[in-house]
Amino acid sequence: MKRSLALLCFSVMAGLAAPAEVVPVAGSPVPLLPEDAAHSIAAKKPQMFSVLEASDTVPEGFLAVTPKPVEPVWHGGDSSVETSAPVAAGDLLSLVAAVRGVSRTGEPKILVKLQGDDWAGLIRGEIAAGGEWRWVRLLGRANKDRAAGELRLHFYPAYGCQTFEVRGLRLENWGRTPKDDLPPLPESSPAFGGDLPVPPALPPDAAPVVLEPLSDADRARPRRVMLKLDDVTLRTYRRYDRVIRFLEEKGIVAGFGVIVSSLDNAPQEYVDWLKRNALENGGRVEFWNHGWDHAMDGKTRVDEFKGSGLAHQRENLAKSQDMFRAKTGLSMRALGTAGNSWDADTSTALSERDDISVWLYGNPKSDGGKRVLKRTFNLEHSVGRISYESFARGYAKHRLDEYAVIQGHPNMWNDQSWNAFRKIVEQLIADGWEFSVPRDFTE
Repeated sequence: MKRSLALLCFSVMAGLAAPAEVVPVAGSPVPLLPEDAAHSIAAKKPQMFSVLEASDTVPEGFLAVTPKPVEPVWHGGDSSVETSAPVAAGDLLSLVAAVRGVSRTGEPKILVKLQGDDWAGLIRGEIAAGGEWRWVRLLGRANKDRAAGELRLHFYPAYGCQTFEVRGLRLENWGRTPKDDLPPLPESSPAFGGDLPVPPALPPDAAPVVLEPLSDADRARPRRVMLKLDDVTLRTYRRYDRVIRFLEEKGIVAGFGVIVSSLDNAPQEYVDWLKRNALENGGRVEFWNHGWDHAMDGKTRVDEFKGSGLAHQRENLAKSQDMFRAKTGLSMRALGTAGNSWDADTSTALSERDDISVWLYGNPKSDGGKRVLKRTFNLEHSVGRISYESFARGYAKHRLDEYAVIQGHPNMWNDQSWNAFRKIVEQLIADGWEFSVPRDFTE
């Protein structure tokens, strides 16, 4: 993978941190970032980030956080800052910043996310960041009441971006203000100036992996591959439509993981989509249990199925299995946990469920009486990003394995990842793999 360097600059303004008791009214936003936002980011990963003092290229009133030239990390707490004020369900959240960037491999982009401790995304976008400064705005609605610190803002170099800057950053809660009533962005380009930092030297490109055609005998060997595609929710499900059309085009099947709390009070259109595409109803998908809420807490290291306790895990398994059956009339036969994290309680909770027979990326030493399917090589080289070359390097030694389960997140794929996914599937078809779903591994 090519190395990346990112530069993040945060505006430090008097009164930026709002007290918890401030309630936004129409036309009067509450700032959501603390004054020490840049320092907070740097403290999380001192081996990757450092704080730069004001200079000719970092004006007074700004702090810059610079990751050292190491492999970029897509998700986690590496470039996050917690909000300093609460929000209420339905509040309009606005992120405004000046951005620019450099890329040797196409249009540079910055990936921005505002998400909760439960991984619910409120703001998400890939911002195009060319060599000239420009103003951008991203909007989102709070999905529920959240206390200060329950939302985290993340910045990452998106695919192909070697260097980027973010300045004049404002994350604000506009309450019930209609989005059309927000003040317009400045018409003029930001006047920050300064030279972009020079990207680090790129290592020589690795020699391309050449996958020679398999012999007829090897192609005929019985082998199963499962596309484990995660994170179907009410907010994301339409992003899986092109995957389904591709499955139909190729005459293959896949397993989609549903975060089942998304079915609670869901519109009928979402329920109908699940039913229509289910294998049981002639579709191309077996839906599997991706947990009730997909909770993952980077601060406490307590996830939905790790460190949460046996009672909690039992309850969430029961709720998710019952809700999916009640809404769709279908049963989920497999579990894949959030972040593929689990503990001894997960094995116990699963051992009590006769309706689940497959555990995706589970514990092979304590399987709860289920068929555990392990991971051998990767579809994505980092979460939400696919490169055919990266895939081929990992796949080359596993072309004749008995089975493979490869994980992806179609709701995060850009066009480059989508094209790489199509090429990978075509490679697997050419190699003679049988595309399967969880239930196939119990027969």
